[in-house]
Amino acid sequence: MKIFSRIMKISSILLLIALLIPPAVQSATVGITDDLGNEVELDEAPERIISLAPNITEMLFAVGLGDRVVGITTYCDYPEEAMEVDTIGSITEPNIEAIVSKEPDLIVADGINPMEVIERLQELDMNVAGFYPASVQDTFSAMNRLGLVTGNIEETTEVVNEMESRMNAILDLIGDRDERPQVFYEIWNEPLTTAGGDNFIDNMISLAGGENIGAEAGSGWPQFGLEDLIYLDPEVYISTPHSADHQVSKEEILNRDNYQVLTAVQEDRVHIIDQDLVSRPSPRLIDGLKALAGAIYPEIQEELEDI
Repeated sequence: MKIFSRIMKISSILLLIALLIPPAVQSATVGITDDLGNEVELDEAPERIISLAPNITEMLFAVGLGDRVVGITTYCDYPEEAMEVDTIGSITEPNIEAIVSKEPDLIVADGINPMEVIERLQELDMNVAGFYPASVQDTFSAMNRLGLVTGNIEETTEVVNEMESRMNAILDLIGDRDERPQVFYEIWNEPLTTAGGDNFIDNMISLAGGENIGAEAGSGWPQFGLEDLIYLDPEVYISTPHSADHQVSKEEILNRDNYQVLTAVQEDRVHIIDQDLVSRPSPRLIDGLKALAGAIYPEIQEELEDI
């Protein structure tokens, strides 16, 4: 009985110690293949993460990894807490020395970062994961893999599932339609530049039920002549406050020379949308999808507000 009593006391002490020790913040990581085709596998969950793009920063903070982010670019402006993190240069010209000095366990890059920068970091034996989402589905995939390689699987899965649920609710409201309104998306006003085909904005417009006439000009970010714009005559015209050196407004677009012949102008279907919601492959893309769907199908606007 004395031996049994001692065993029980020892067990109680061990249990008390276990309760007093805080549980591990991280779970085991899983190796992934990034969008560069590289195998990224960490021995343990990263404690120090550097983001090289605004959408990556938004992903990290959205899935609960913000407290591990030790470096961001000068263009990373969301969420507000991210503004308190040290910057390591711009998107196109990150400071290699500043990055190395942060002693990161993981650097997360995006397609807008120069390849030579990523290669230089890899040469320095830095762990780099590159994600190049060109569509909404690519964004879900990037976030899921980010959750795997950081050991933050559960919270990331919850965020992605919620995003997919909201997206499906928006798509249900749009429904199957025989005709899709012609949409023009203005990236820059002079020279007039748009979102071409096969990119993230093109995918967003398509998901929102529109037909991106910018795809007629090719892929990437092509310039679009006024004659072509008038000829294709979009039913919906979308711009952002930052598509010019000065702030662009709906009134300014409505009063542009020769724009009065456009159907979108005549029917008062010119919309100003926050570009970050539409152009960044991040968790906020669902809000961007809502904004686009409401602009393209104003009759569902009220129902969209509940999503």
